[in-house]
Amino acid sequence: MRIPLAGCRPTPLAHYLKALAVLRLVSEAADKEAAARWRNEQFELRTRLSESELVKFFLKEYRPTPILAPWNR
Repeated sequence: MRIPLAGCRPTPLAHYLKALAVLRLVSEAADKEAAARWRNEQFELRTRLSESELVKFFLKEYRPTPILAPWNR
C-alpha cells in the first residue's frame, strides 16, 4: 500500500528529516520491507500497513528510544 504523507516535504530540512525518521521507525518496528520515495514534492511510504494501521502504530505501539545520559547516575 502506498501512503502519501502530506506533512513530509523535501523542504524545509526539518520536514525532510521527519520523513526519513518515519521510514526508519516503520521499517525497524512494523514492516521490515517498508520503502519510500518522493513523488510530486510529497513523501510516499510503501508498506504492508494500511493507513489506519500506520496511525495505530504511532499512537499505540511506538515507543521512543530512551535517552541515555551516563553522567546522570
